[in-house]
Amino acid sequence: LYDAQGKELAGGDDYRLRPDPVLFCKIPKDGEYLLEIKDALYRGREDFVYRIAVGELPFVTGVFPLGGKAGTQTTVKASGWNLPLTQMTLDLRDQAPGLLPFFVRNADKPSNRLLFAVDNLPESVEQEPNNSSANAQAVTLPVIINGVIEQPGDMDVFRFEGRAGDRLVAEVQARRLDSPLDSVLR
Repeated sequence: LYDAQGKELAGGDDYRLRPDPVLFCKIPKDGEYLLEIKDALYRGREDFVYRIAVGELPFVTGVFPLGGKAGTQTTVKASGWNLPLTQMTLDLRDQAPGLLPFFVRNADKPSNRLLFAVDNLPESVEQEPNNSSANAQAVTLPVIINGVIEQPGDMDVFRFEGRAGDRLVAEVQARRLDSPLDSVLR
């Protein structure tokens, strides 16, 4: 994106885990702007087609929690651009476990869609401080924990009771639900 003098204001060649770019820019002043799109490798062919949406469109960049329990109502916080609201209650009372599309509508404009996980396990929210084994958050299994890695170096530690012979599964769902978290589980 360039201003009328040819100064680059913003650009991108991907968005998180996807090769299609998303560009966010607050227009600095009234005037004409130039939006350029090209192949990132400067190739070109007749089958390199695209569709681009431009405007004051709603765009969700994040949602917390990333899921909720079937049969309940769950309060969700959304972050992003041009959102008419940032907190809403999702009615999951008639939902079976699975993945639902999550989006926000601003007037007649729907946002991008993210995935929202619905499960039937008990839900818990990570609570600080829980950054070491000394202050690990106690949870009862089975459980789904919704958490946030809030700053560089942050980690979340949980304590639970196990029995000899138990065969546990601990599975992080972040990137599958469009979170940029690059997680490590120990």
